[in-house]
Amino acid sequence: MIKNILVSIGDTDYERNAFDYAGQLAVLLGTHLSCVFFQDSAHGGSTEVAETVLRRTEKECALYDFLDYHIEAVAGNPRQMICQKAHSADLVVVGLPEDIKTRGLKLIQNQIDDVLAHITKPIIVVHEQCTLLRKILVVNHGDIYSDHVLSLSAEIGELTKADILGLALSNTTQEATEIKQQMEAYLQFYDVPTEFLTALGFTVTNILENAEANDCDLIALSASHHGRLYEMVFQSTTQTVVKLANRAVLVTK
Repeated sequence: MIKNILVSIGDTDYERNAFDYAGQLAVLLGTHLSCVFFQDSAHGGSTEVAETVLRRTEKECALYDFLDYHIEAVAGNPRQMICQKAHSADLVVVGLPEDIKTRGLKLIQNQIDDVLAHITKPIIVVHEQCTLLRKILVVNHGDIYSDHVLSLSAEIGELTKADILGLALSNTTQEATEIKQQMEAYLQFYDVPTEFLTALGFTVTNILENAEANDCDLIALSASHHGRLYEMVFQSTTQTVVKLANRAVLVTK
């Protein structure tokens, strides 16, 4: 059960958008919202910027009815501190700039790659143009990690009144159909409208095209479980979906 949402706040457009997304989600879920400014002390993070962000966030939090929240600044390496602070949260929300679609696909590790690799809690990555949550695409390829995705998505969908579109992916039609039936059996106990699709292959194209075609606001899928060296050389399916999607992406371990 989600009791505390952690959102990384800041002075950029994408960080402000992440705050808006997290604030609305916290109200819908009836959870506490932890707003944290991660100040990069190693690179001369400005105390003045931190104070400005905290003051603005306080004013914006006050605009939400019935929002339980707290706001703080944490000094240190943002990549490490986000993961550390996430231990006290059930769900983490971070923003992502639009230029990640080109800059982030180079063969280098950037902040979102590090966070996805090390964070242990579910994380929603919010792109700049993300909208309200109305429909969730839940990607399931028949493993225990996909079960975690389905469980969390069902909870969020039920509490936010969002529809769920289950996408069963496998290498054979028979296996995809079996995954679809398992999703149907699980979700029948939730008060949430559902649809289901099958497709062959756990690919970026399958995921992004189905999200676009079915007007889904949130893509939910499990994190990649390749080794660290593999992901430094190749972009995993999960990493690429996070960077190329023009909608929010929920990643679970």
